[in-house]
Amino acid sequence: MPGEQVTLDRLQALNQELEARVGKEQASNKLLGELVDNSVANVFAADRHFRLLAINRTAQETFKRHRGFVPKVGDYIPQFLSRQPDIMSRLAPVWPRVLAGEAFVDTIALGLEGDWRHYEIRYSPLRDAQHRVQGGFLFAYDVTERVAEQERLREIEETLRQSQKMEAVGQLTSGISHDFNNLLGSILGALEMTAQRQAEQRYPDAARLIGVARQEAQRATSLVQRLLAFSRQQTLMPQTVDVQQLVAGMHELIKSSLHPGIDFIDRTQAGQWLIQIDPPQLESGLLNLCINARDAMPAGGTLCIRSANQALSLEQARTLDLPAGDYLHISVSDSGIGMPGNVLQRAIEPFYTTKPLGQGSGLGLSIVYGFVRQSGGQLHINSVPGQGTCIDIYLPKGEATSLPLPAVAQPLPAMPAKASRVIMLVEDQETMRLVISEILQEQGYDIQAFADGHSAAAALQGGLLPDLLITDIGLPGSISGPQLATALPAQVPVLYITGYTCERVDLAPARRRAVLYKPFDLASLNQHVAQMLADTPPQS
Repeated sequence: MPGEQVTLDRLQALNQELEARVGKEQASNKLLGELVDNSVANVFAADRHFRLLAINRTAQETFKRHRGFVPKVGDYIPQFLSRQPDIMSRLAPVWPRVLAGEAFVDTIALGLEGDWRHYEIRYSPLRDAQHRVQGGFLFAYDVTERVAEQERLREIEETLRQSQKMEAVGQLTSGISHDFNNLLGSILGALEMTAQRQAEQRYPDAARLIGVARQEAQRATSLVQRLLAFSRQQTLMPQTVDVQQLVAGMHELIKSSLHPGIDFIDRTQAGQWLIQIDPPQLESGLLNLCINARDAMPAGGTLCIRSANQALSLEQARTLDLPAGDYLHISVSDSGIGMPGNVLQRAIEPFYTTKPLGQGSGLGLSIVYGFVRQSGGQLHINSVPGQGTCIDIYLPKGEATSLPLPAVAQPLPAMPAKASRVIMLVEDQETMRLVISEILQEQGYDIQAFADGHSAAAALQGGLLPDLLITDIGLPGSISGPQLATALPAQVPVLYITGYTCERVDLAPARRRAVLYKPFDLASLNQHVAQMLADTPPQS
């Protein structure tokens, strides 16, 4: 029948199409199998019961080369790994995650000491047609060579950093030591002359020379603080600052630092956004930039300081490597010789200077840059040879809307003898210990001084109970200042004195405590002691 013939022809055609599809599928599966089998990855698949469902040739070769045996499909994984505890210990905690349907990547090291192999392993669950988890599979890539190369690069980087560090030490010695030597020479000379004037009973001259020594010591302190700001380790004390008022207070200082051929123009404006900044550091930074501008105008010119509120968009902030937001924009510009491109690229590089030896350390711009970045801002330089330079500083707007009222110094209360308070002082520097002891004894306190933590701890064990502990943080021996504080009752306050910066001080806030950073003036010491004892009842 014709109809039956049509049906038969169609069935034959469908059969041929099905056979073609099956052939293509088999070819595809064979090709896929070949690809997996020859992959650089070690491929494993297992069911929920830890039976090996598949393993490629690379994985078999890896096991034979490094473990001395070859796993086969159907093997029970815990059995053939029973003598491979390093692999089993790493597999056991991750396999439940795979069976829970999680896909993830892990990097592990396998092997014995001195013969480690590093692998990046990609785990995935094995699902059936209904997407139920029936087991898991993994692709393990041997990344030992890559890890070794990374380690080699780290060693090279560390060697380079050490080399740069040693070079920096040498440059610091030649570029900065003369500043300290000059300051120390002035201090020693002034003190020597003071002794002579006192012997001659010329007391007004002696007092004047002591003032000179104090001034030079403060300059040395400022230099150390500037260096610490450059290294981003300075303890900054941010305050609410009106830049227009701050610059106005610097007029005489700036003008005295310039030569007569330079006109100074202050175009900062009143009523602009306040900022949270360390005022002495900002003053020092602006003065540094003014001195750089002066040196760039040997024949005279114009120096101008400006300020403006600026809201940085996301794109503008990204260009400056800052978060978008409100900033006070301060600029210091000059009409000097400008910088060529090669100098501009290295301008904020530590120790880089174009000045003759002995006339500059190459730390000026670096110190300002470090302080600005530490304060959450950014510094940018625009300069054109023959047309001058402009230093742009962006500092984040502060949260305060008005300046705090200036604190009024209160006279220290007289200490009657009957109310004498006991202070334990622990300081390993003999001169510092002597000075602190004398100034506090003059205030009527009973000072028990110790040179190290062990002797102080022995005194506490012997029954000494002070009203206040004043201690250096780092002390000789194995007992530090914070450790010593833990031996005291919680109600005893602690005043730490240290030459380290805040990054080096890690103090638990469980008790009342304060920190004084060396060098400090004696008035600050007296004020801290009086404040800490004011609310502390006597311990005996």
